[in-house]
Amino acid sequence: MSTNTIRYYEEHQCSSQWRSFLGAFSTEFASKGDVKDLRAFMHQLGRTMAAGFNVTDGSSLQALEACMNRVWSDMNWGWVELVEEADSLVVAHHAAPLKVAFGDKALDWTPSLLEGIYAQWFEGLGMDKSLRLIQREGVFDEGQLFVFDLKKQSEEPSYFTRR
Repeated sequence: MSTNTIRYYEEHQCSSQWRSFLGAFSTEFASKGDVKDLRAFMHQLGRTMAAGFNVTDGSSLQALEACMNRVWSDMNWGWVELVEEADSLVVAHHAAPLKVAFGDKALDWTPSLLEGIYAQWFEGLGMDKSLRLIQREGVFDEGQLFVFDLKKQSEEPSYFTRR
């Protein structure tokens, strides 16, 4: 996808009435803690947000993906693809408005909002307690793709992922 096409879509992802506020919020918020703390807060915020959405059809991977995508479509927050791999379930979220709403510099911590939402949804569907959802390193498609892996973790979960 060309840079101009991406820029066009980004401009339509976040209402102009919120851009100044969210940009200022992001700058101030980022100055209040380190990335680990910011991610922890956004993760918990995502868990709280998830409670307000009706994602209850886990009868199949396709049904779950469709249920999640209805939420994202209603919010104009892109779409998700769920892909089974040998050792994990890949959650690929496309076109979330995080970059345009909070800025490039916030891409280190804002995707944790999605991580929290998905983690809460999976737990609400009865996910095995030994599984954890973790964001893959890196920025993909110029901040338009966020990739998470749901898989068994050997280490103890941090304080904000325990429920």
